[in-house]
Amino acid sequence: MTVDTSPGLRDDVRVIAHYFPQFHEIEENNRWWGQGFTDWTNVRKARPLFSGHYQPRVPVDGRYYDQAQYETLAWQIDLAKRYGIGGFCHYHYWFEGKQLLNAPTDLVIARPELNLPFCLAWANETWSRRWDGRERLILQAQTHRPDPAMWSRHFEYLFQAWSDQRAIKVEGKPIFLIYRPHFIDQVGNMLNHWRELAHQRGLSGLFFIAMKQFEFPQPEIIRHFDATSQFQPFEAIYSPDYDGPKGMEQRKILQPLRKLPEPLLRFIRETRDRLVPRRTHYNYDTVWQHIL
Repeated sequence: MTVDTSPGLRDDVRVIAHYFPQFHEIEENNRWWGQGFTDWTNVRKARPLFSGHYQPRVPVDGRYYDQAQYETLAWQIDLAKRYGIGGFCHYHYWFEGKQLLNAPTDLVIARPELNLPFCLAWANETWSRRWDGRERLILQAQTHRPDPAMWSRHFEYLFQAWSDQRAIKVEGKPIFLIYRPHFIDQVGNMLNHWRELAHQRGLSGLFFIAMKQFEFPQPEIIRHFDATSQFQPFEAIYSPDYDGPKGMEQRKILQPLRKLPEPLLRFIRETRDRLVPRRTHYNYDTVWQHIL
């Protein structure tokens, strides 16, 4: 992700790295996937699938770091600075007051000496057992109830990041990304509620970004946002001119059917699952060239 903080000054574009906080242990993952689970568990289990396939990937010096540790964050921030990264965009998981994988973000907020600009991206999806093919088995539901009291509670947490001196801003406004904005009932009312609370707290405003992937948010959704960001590789794979697998095209065709009654939608999904391969493979170089 790049952020142009001063339109017209093209040398003032910063590279922001998405920061995925699944490399530390939490109680819920221990319960769902086994004691001690982090994404390192999956990395270690990987095996070569063809000649020359480098798996499992081993981190430099065998450093299977823990993102809940201060030393890890300090080391990663130092690396980012040395290699020209302008900030981290932490994935933020909020389920009506319940948070998951928030230890690295809380650590950064609490320790101002971890001095690298940062922002948050709300990964506002339901968690399921998709990794092992049981995506309808819900682990943590995301409901998005249009509740101003809950919006205010969410704001109280976000304000810690938005009011921080290290907050990444556009035109003086802290930025906040939302992964699937069209999932949120009354998203415009929620964002306006936050804007009003931010004004009351002395912020100059908020800069909301909708993440564009395989479904571009509709005009009635996007008008509430200040910008969009392209989420790769979905943005490339689902673009009209990508010559990709036919199974992916079938999934695209099914997207408009989301609003059908649930029993009918379930029947369509089950039929799709029988007809469309569950695993689709992409050529990395082809997708990367299309991204460029």
